[in-house]
Amino acid sequence: MTQTPQATRSLPPVPPRSKSRSAVHFVGELLITIGVLLLLFVAWQLWWTDVLAHKAYNEGRAELRQEWGVTDAGGTPNAVKPKYGKSFGLIYIPALRDRAWGVPVLEGTEREVLMKGFGHHPETAVPGEKGNFAIAGHRTTYGAPLNNIDTLEKGDEVIVETKSGWYVYELEAQEIINPWDGWILDPVPGLPSNTEPRDAKITIYSCHPKYTANQRYVWFGSLVEEMPKSAGTPPAIEKWGE
Repeated sequence: MTQTPQATRSLPPVPPRSKSRSAVHFVGELLITIGVLLLLFVAWQLWWTDVLAHKAYNEGRAELRQEWGVTDAGGTPNAVKPKYGKSFGLIYIPALRDRAWGVPVLEGTEREVLMKGFGHHPETAVPGEKGNFAIAGHRTTYGAPLNNIDTLEKGDEVIVETKSGWYVYELEAQEIINPWDGWILDPVPGLPSNTEPRDAKITIYSCHPKYTANQRYVWFGSLVEEMPKSAGTPPAIEKWGE
């Protein structure tokens, strides 16, 4: 049987994809890839850095406990002169105990230091010493010990544990400042930098608002109690444990 010309006719060729359609397809795939990468980055920032920080916290606490060993026999605890990058104490903030409980405080405020806990400004006083014990901590990422610094209130405690004793500071005033306001590190914040300190103070700060570094959220306080390890532990530590 002879086929008709209509029966032998082939399908028309598929027209080539236009350059504009190819470009749109490429841009779409690129945006999807960027979106996935951004999600992975956010997960790393908000989750994985916390994992790393808590691992560092545990290692820092274990190292301190081993170094401290047997505590002093009594008397007033001695001020500790820390070495840069090394842990020398533990910070407990009862009002923020979900994140800031037994967090190591290290000498220095560089990025690699703050990844492991609180950072102490070397030029400021040490715990219990007359002057200004100034420390910084992350508000987001790396454990975020000061995630809720804005919920602290006047009268809240910041407790510092060192080898020889406990230092209990009470928060007194709060302020939001610019990043370049270095006066918060003065021996007596708010007074001329050459003012001779008469009391032991604390300054604790973090970035503000959350997820930005536009400002600093600062709390100031004073030492209200110090006690050697042999005298026991502060009431908040007895209540919540170390």
